[in-house]
Amino acid sequence: MDRAAIMIDAGYVYAAGGHLCCGTRSRSDIVVDASAVVGSVSNRVRSALGVSVLRTYWYDAARDGIRTEEQQVIAGLYDVKLRLGRLNAQNQQKGVDALIYRDMITLAQRRAVTDIVLVSGDEDLREGVRTVQDYGVRVVLVGIEAVRGFNQSRELTYEADRVWTLTKSDLEPLFSRRVRPVIETPGLPFEAAELEAVDDRVVRAAVDFATQWREKAQENELLELRDECPRIPRPLDVELLSAVETATGISLRTQDALKRKVRASWWGVIGPRR
Repeated sequence: MDRAAIMIDAGYVYAAGGHLCCGTRSRSDIVVDASAVVGSVSNRVRSALGVSVLRTYWYDAARDGIRTEEQQVIAGLYDVKLRLGRLNAQNQQKGVDALIYRDMITLAQRRAVTDIVLVSGDEDLREGVRTVQDYGVRVVLVGIEAVRGFNQSRELTYEADRVWTLTKSDLEPLFSRRVRPVIETPGLPFEAAELEAVDDRVVRAAVDFATQWREKAQENELLELRDECPRIPRPLDVELLSAVETATGISLRTQDALKRKVRASWWGVIGPRR
């Protein structure tokens, strides 16, 4: 039975799609309807190639393997497998190409698919494309319309069997700019309900991060950390605040009151010194 695997490089989708549809490559400013992206590509695969879809792989990155709220939603989608590389201190993805390469080779070797539909622009994937083609797998490369010039490696496009392009009209309904709440701005009063909603989102994100961190931590790490209470070691504090900002789209840079709530929520999960 002919069938395809779809492999989506989320970093490429956010950067190229955000630039095209929202005028920015800054991920924290972009909201993507991942389910709709998956559905759009899947429908095109079925209609253009005449094959079924085995599953979609969504490749992204996270600090210490701790998923954001958006990534948790993606992980729960039917027939979608979330693969996470690492996110370093400069918010750069690491290890994502290796995950894509591994899945491409594994599926080809096991003859699990006849087609691989790759949404990416990274030249580092050229060798993976060549290898799976040697196993008889057809590779369709999917790009996103560039605002100017090219946003895909020319060499990668030359290696692919087919090249498709997602246009602005294809993607615009699936992208939007994140609305950032403005908090505690002098002269601009806000309703208590608005501030309470912001507080709830921030606290929820902090609790999610702390819960996932605690589940991965060794007992000695927890004991050492609790000995520091109420101080959070700076590298961990930076990760915590950054994770909350990413999950909520709310900048905490000048929000001391919200930072205190984030840290209090952290200790509420981790527990005090014993």
